[in-house]
Amino acid sequence: METETGQSLTARSGSNLAAAFFCLPRETRQAMAVFYGFCRVVDDVADSSSLSLAEKQEGIAFWRGEIDRAYQGAPLSPLGKELASVVRRYRVAREPLDEVVNGVEMDLGQSRYRTFAELEVYCRRVASAVGLVSIEIFGCQRPESRSYAEDLGMAFQITNILRDVQKDAAVGRVYLPEEELAEFGLGVEDVFQGKWSREMHDLCLFQYLRAKHYFARSRRWIHPEDQRKLVASEAMRAVYQAILEKIRKADFRIFSGAGRMGKLERAGRMVAALFAFFRQRRLSWNPPRNVVVLGAGLAGMAAAVEATIAGDRVTLREARAEVGGRAGSFLEVKTGERLDTGQHLLMGCYRETLRLLRSLGAERKLLWIDPLRIPFRSRAGESVLAAWPLPSPWHLLGAFLGYREISWGDRLVAIRLIGSLILGQEPLPEETAERWLQRRKQSPGIVRTLWEPLCLAACNQELGRASAQMLAAVIRRALLGGRKDSALAFCSGNLGDLLAKECERLLRYCGGSLVCRSPVRRLLFADDRLEAIEDASGERREVDQVVSALPWNSLRSLLPSESRLQAICRSIGEEAILNLYLWTDRPLTRETVVGFLDSDLHWLFSRERILGRSSARGHAYAAVISAAQSWKELSREAVADRVMEELRKRLPEAAEARLLHSFLYRAQGGTPSLSPAECGLRPGPRSEWRNLWIAGDWTDTSLPATIEGAVQSGISAVRMMNRAEEEKASSPSPSGKWAMAEAGG
Repeated sequence: METETGQSLTARSGSNLAAAFFCLPRETRQAMAVFYGFCRVVDDVADSSSLSLAEKQEGIAFWRGEIDRAYQGAPLSPLGKELASVVRRYRVAREPLDEVVNGVEMDLGQSRYRTFAELEVYCRRVASAVGLVSIEIFGCQRPESRSYAEDLGMAFQITNILRDVQKDAAVGRVYLPEEELAEFGLGVEDVFQGKWSREMHDLCLFQYLRAKHYFARSRRWIHPEDQRKLVASEAMRAVYQAILEKIRKADFRIFSGAGRMGKLERAGRMVAALFAFFRQRRLSWNPPRNVVVLGAGLAGMAAAVEATIAGDRVTLREARAEVGGRAGSFLEVKTGERLDTGQHLLMGCYRETLRLLRSLGAERKLLWIDPLRIPFRSRAGESVLAAWPLPSPWHLLGAFLGYREISWGDRLVAIRLIGSLILGQEPLPEETAERWLQRRKQSPGIVRTLWEPLCLAACNQELGRASAQMLAAVIRRALLGGRKDSALAFCSGNLGDLLAKECERLLRYCGGSLVCRSPVRRLLFADDRLEAIEDASGERREVDQVVSALPWNSLRSLLPSESRLQAICRSIGEEAILNLYLWTDRPLTRETVVGFLDSDLHWLFSRERILGRSSARGHAYAAVISAAQSWKELSREAVADRVMEELRKRLPEAAEARLLHSFLYRAQGGTPSLSPAECGLRPGPRSEWRNLWIAGDWTDTSLPATIEGAVQSGISAVRMMNRAEEEKASSPSPSGKWAMAEAGG
């Protein structure tokens, strides 16, 4: 029988939970000390190294009985008597107390967990149940505070599991689910051996993201009416979030004590959290929701990841068999190879895209050309646009000096144009790129060799049709930033695999899902809401919040004919891109990418160099023709003949090359048409329906239709959705009361 009181047990524990009690009122602090003392003594029974299994079982049985006696008013131990007083005074429900004992008892017979579903039961018993008792002692009245306690407990316990992997393994326990270990090619032996690896890093990264999801989710459950009562648990949140971030900053080296925190640092975190807590205004009521994202292209995946990390449960729906959309991949039957729906590249200035890749551990899939280096072929031969490996702006000086296609006069007018952008002299909204360049007195030489290739690559439009503002945005981002901003990056595998596995895994780990082959037949609207989605089978699913990441030319058929958004979608045209995949009997170039001037062919990419492997069919390349309206009526054979003729003319290595096989991928709607007039039509994330949000490279991102624009749009749509919910909740109703949004989590 335990003879210590709750106060003495808590005082000598030194735990994060006990340390947070100092900010509570005296009576509440004493009650929490009793409850925590109960949790501590029960846990000590299970963890004891001096007791036999039978003695541990007997000890657990005693405390289960002591709970029963506490509710009957006849406990046997001093701690039990204190507990009886607490449950009577604060009307503590019995179930979570029983669950605490059940969770501790699991440690007696279970040392590992096959699935996360099994582990979740344990986490909710040993952590969430503690929170459920705590909120009753704190005096919380709102039912949403139960969800807060449950999710915050999950976040705390996942953080504990990551921090204590080494410590738990030493006593034969592994709390990382075996199913998830196997997903990364690991087993429990790797944990017991303390074997750190890239695979272990990636496993821990997704446990970290799962914990972040629960931290965000719990915070959004805080109701303004209960906000001030949660001061102690919010102080604990600050400590545990700091522990989680210490683990991340240590690169998830969980076998080296990552995440340990001294008492002084812990105290500093708590004090800082308390100052922040009492300074902040009343929180807006923005509970977690069930979010449906339509379209699993890059915009949709970015939106799904952003919403998941923000605490929502997300269903990502894709009509096709694979994700990626216009930046995806497919199987080419004749060769048996996976090809991309277009040869895309990224740049160092794609900050949101790179941040997204880093957050999911996918950045290592990129092959970099840093500093920038692009060889161009023209009638005059070869000339290389290559930046110097120096800080900005000196890296561009090297690029201009070494680019032999341009004269000194060309260099000077280009510098003047760049200078005008630095000084804030923007192009006019109604200007085409061609008119702007003329107004800025750009020479034919610099237009031909630099601005026109850049416009075709980024805007997929000729200068006479493209928006000057879009070209200026590209110049500003790629050339006026740091040296890394102008660097090129390729997906070193198939483009459709860049984020697919990581996105699906994150959604699944956080209670969401990715559903492919799930086309939408109709969107069902009522007044100012999107009420439901009807799928191809006719099944109707009601929705809470929806982000459409569908292309403009797909979305318009799902919208009411009288709606403003459908009119916009009808008004935006489309631009074609042709991607001709080639297999030849010999190499055509030793370069990763080659640009062409004075040619209908614009780019040639070596897939061998990008993918890091050869093809059984021959040497593999992708030829790209942007703004390809004039090519759209040509057959595959005719396109292949014209491309091979151009390659043989411009590349000495290709003179004797024989074409073994070709595949033409026609992207008729490869990008939206973004003329000055059409740029003015681009919608923002908010639609005319209060729960439908719009994402996609065709929306108003202030960028051309690029990968970065797509990713940025998905993130912006979710952030706008959250802001709108917070604003709605914080606006007083006519009666002066807070307007509360309905919980959808």
